[in-house]
Amino acid sequence: RRPSFWAIRMQTLSLLTLSLSLQRPPLLERRVAPPLSLGAAAFGRRHLLSAVPAAAAALSLSQLSAPATAAAGVPTQQELGRLAQGYSRLQYLLQNWEKLTTVCIKGCVGAPEQCGCIRDPVIVQSYMGFKSMEDPLFKADQLMIRAQQLVASDKDLDAYTDAVDRWTRKCDAANVMAYTSSWGEANPGGGKSEVERYLAKSRKEVVESAEILKTIMDLLDIPEASADSFASGVKRVEANQRR
Repeated sequence: RRPSFWAIRMQTLSLLTLSLSLQRPPLLERRVAPPLSLGAAAFGRRHLLSAVPAAAAALSLSQLSAPATAAAGVPTQQELGRLAQGYSRLQYLLQNWEKLTTVCIKGCVGAPEQCGCIRDPVIVQSYMGFKSMEDPLFKADQLMIRAQQLVASDKDLDAYTDAVDRWTRKCDAANVMAYTSSWGEANPGGGKSEVERYLAKSRKEVVESAEILKTIMDLLDIPEASADSFASGVKRVEANQRR
């Protein structure tokens, strides 16, 4: 019995397909990732968070010097001590707010209005670490990020990352309010009342910043600075302010 037209057509298509498959270059072998080990499967959030800045740093590794690369690791106890010094200084600033944010004619004795006394919000920026690289709180947020690997548990890490985020926002707000206050009289419609108003807002941000900083210190198990260290920090700020 002769095969039908459709049977011959199907056989022809099959032979053609087979011929093309023989001429086609072999497909690349699919690489299958090896199964995760138990240790890799337990890879926690702490390691993931620490890997993110490391990966970002690797992108610009060629642009970093050796000292800068070394400085990007876990902070030393001496570096962490900057947070304690900064906290003590903020407490000193808040306890002596009126005195430290008021500038009078040097050597003048008498009532403030007779000595040309004015409010000087710039000192707030010094205590918050915005005026000098020598200030303990200079770029404190970067130090805090590097210290996240020192947090004891994942539960505490959630509180820590939230505190660092709030610190950054409150610290910037205190700086902005102090800067705005310094221009309170110069701006159109301004005056001493505007200086006082924004200075009060700056103080509120400093109070909240100090509370957040204490929370961060507790999560990192950093004790408060000693009296000698605190006095040294105060003198440093006063020296920077005179420059």
